[in-house]
Amino acid sequence: MTDSEVLSVQRVLGDGRFAEVGEVRLTETDPTGTYVAVGGSLGYPQWAGHSVMSSSGPTAWNRVGLYRADTLECVHLVCLPWPVNTLAFHPELPILAIGSGSYDGGYFYEGELTVLDLESGRATSVLHERREVTELRWRDRRTLDAKISVRDEEQEENLGSPTMAVTIAVPDWRAVKARSLHVDGPATTPAATPVAQGKRRRQVWAVAELSDGRILASLEHVALECWSAAGEREWSVPASGVGCQLYVDAEENTAVLATWSGWNESTATVERVRLADGQVEPLRTFAQPVVLVTDSTGQLAIRPRSGATEVLSQESRVDLGGYDLFNHFFDIRRAPALLFLQGMGPRAHEDKWVVAFDPARQRTERLFPLEWDAAKGRHLFGGPGVFVDGAIVHATAIHDGTGLLPGNSCVVRRSYPDGKPRWVHHADHQVTAIDTIGYTVYVAYNSGEIVAIDATDGRVRGRQHLQVNGHPVVPLSLRAAGADRLVIGTLDGRVLVCAVTARESYATRAATAQ
Repeated sequence: MTDSEVLSVQRVLGDGRFAEVGEVRLTETDPTGTYVAVGGSLGYPQWAGHSVMSSSGPTAWNRVGLYRADTLECVHLVCLPWPVNTLAFHPELPILAIGSGSYDGGYFYEGELTVLDLESGRATSVLHERREVTELRWRDRRTLDAKISVRDEEQEENLGSPTMAVTIAVPDWRAVKARSLHVDGPATTPAATPVAQGKRRRQVWAVAELSDGRILASLEHVALECWSAAGEREWSVPASGVGCQLYVDAEENTAVLATWSGWNESTATVERVRLADGQVEPLRTFAQPVVLVTDSTGQLAIRPRSGATEVLSQESRVDLGGYDLFNHFFDIRRAPALLFLQGMGPRAHEDKWVVAFDPARQRTERLFPLEWDAAKGRHLFGGPGVFVDGAIVHATAIHDGTGLLPGNSCVVRRSYPDGKPRWVHHADHQVTAIDTIGYTVYVAYNSGEIVAIDATDGRVRGRQHLQVNGHPVVPLSLRAAGADRLVIGTLDGRVLVCAVTARESYATRAATAQ
């Protein structure tokens, strides 16, 4: 296993003020006017057709960025598991106190008090127990007044309130140890929730590059946007919800998009956009979420959450059974047929098989079970993939009642059409996107890592954690752009044009084999 570099970021599109934190929730300026702290949220990496939230470790979709007040350069970036509720700069020391947390919706109040050292960038979670922290105010050099939550609903019932006021005195806040502070106090009235400061770019779910160098992206509140080869945004098609998928026709004249309204309405729209100027042609609207699936010929099918799957612009339908965002997503790029996951068991998510839909005959062909080791009988989830070298390389995850276990995220090569496994690569975090350049498979994870895998034998050829300006980012979408570039959409709403480290090409491999 190697740690060699996979890619380098050449251009950043959609960058801007406080881009690192996603949707801005609150801001605070330090007493000297040197720094601005910004708390924000990247949102959950999930839409009604696909979820990439699973990890064997803690997930952290919330951010606090420390910026220089004069240049707005991001100096430090803190990643947090819970929403950011309150920020408080120390009146004298280079310290920022961060309160975060939320109610889990079932029983517990969880969160933390994090102390960020402005000079070193070290972030320390200091409370012994997980508690939601809703208000912070420095009384003096040693003393911090706070409002924190009770532990759970039982304690809330006993105290008559979900929060309590506490006073925390520490001789040296720059030396405070992790998990060292025990807090308690009398019940008070509930604390106020900070008001959001405005929408930012977030969640680029789909990207593409055209042959003339233009870049396309679909993201939150944007069905499709187009960037020129020079890096200027030429046009944008707004969306009331989330731009989720995009497919460009072979002539690069139009793109077909799927957008989702969000959980409140959970409706979907399919539309065609003219790439010359962004003009929109509505195609279909649905009272439920849908996903798009295409093949190497450009045929495009629409699969709703329930009901018949149909081929766009054809009178061809087939009922594949129910669909949900955890089990059935199976987007295989350059596939030789319209491929889907279909449950063969009593319920739609059970005994899933890969099936091919033949629109001309209006029927499906059962190819192979998603589970490649029948003796283990595991429940596997769907994921993205790519057709390469006569085989499908796709992501999956193994279900466990306690969540994603270490090693239970997999990328597997399956021969086509019988589905026999050639190799399996195991990881601890969920795959967000896959594509290939030559014989190299590029796999993006929600941990922020990009791994380059040899398509023939599964050998890891390089890996690195993705960063922009020295700060970590999460790759949410990824697409090959020619022989030496990848375009990556990030969870924080930016689009990265990246040069890949030279790898062996198809031509080189074929010549060597001869």
